[in-house]
Amino acid sequence: MDSTVFNDDAAGPRARGPLASPTGVPAQPGSGASAMPGSGVPAVLDAGAILSLDERRRWRPDPRTVLLLVLVGNALVMTRGSFLLAVIVVLVAALALVSNGRVKLALGVILVESFWMFLIFLPSLTGASALGAFFVAFGFWMFKLCAAAALAGYALTVLVPGELVAALRALHIPVAVTAPVTVLLRFLPIVVSEYRAVREAMALRGLAMGWSAVFHPLRYLEFILVPLLSSCARIADDMTAAGTLRGLGSRTRPTSLHRLRFSWVDALWLAVIAALIVARYYLVNISFTPGGVR
Repeated sequence: MDSTVFNDDAAGPRARGPLASPTGVPAQPGSGASAMPGSGVPAVLDAGAILSLDERRRWRPDPRTVLLLVLVGNALVMTRGSFLLAVIVVLVAALALVSNGRVKLALGVILVESFWMFLIFLPSLTGASALGAFFVAFGFWMFKLCAAAALAGYALTVLVPGELVAALRALHIPVAVTAPVTVLLRFLPIVVSEYRAVREAMALRGLAMGWSAVFHPLRYLEFILVPLLSSCARIADDMTAAGTLRGLGSRTRPTSLHRLRFSWVDALWLAVIAALIVARYYLVNISFTPGGVR
């Protein structure tokens, strides 16, 4: 089989389905791309859209750097060490999301982590008790899990499936590992998009469910989860066909439209990773609260 060319930006987090447009950027209102009348194929992007795309690529690190950040960050957060290091990792993840234009997601991470930190400090305000000890343990581990999830969220927003495949093949990772990771990276954003579409469809029919889903789980199962699972099954079949057409299981090393290379962004991230590793040994004996969580 001939080498397959993977379109880098055709399957980013904003892609609507498993197969994207030939140019990699779907024509949307205000996106800078105009579609050819009656063809459904986007025309050439204008200068502003191309500049915006170049800016995003300039701030996007190499996929191998992102994978290293996720692995090292998870190892530092989940292993024994100072709780202050987990706080630093959360701030790094939030700044990374902001640099990628995901300001709302970064604010959501900060708010969620602030809630878990409030649970940790709650016993120091109300006094020692069995319930307070439960809050400390629960908030402590949830803070760490959400810190790891924040790094994973940044990876999902910045990784492009085509570039990830090329990077994993360059590292001589087996196809048995490359294919599932790539499919998962494509599948998760589509599931989120389909979930929003199902909720909007239910809202148009007067069956919107907010917090009432907590008190009516069977209705939530009937109106939301069943249509979502049916849609996911259909998407899985489509993605299987799309992966076969793109030669995802081929042993031939594919090429990428965007050449993977080491840049100043990767150097910056490697410096951050090295600083986190060094900080782990300097902060290991520092207590986050006097006599409390370390």
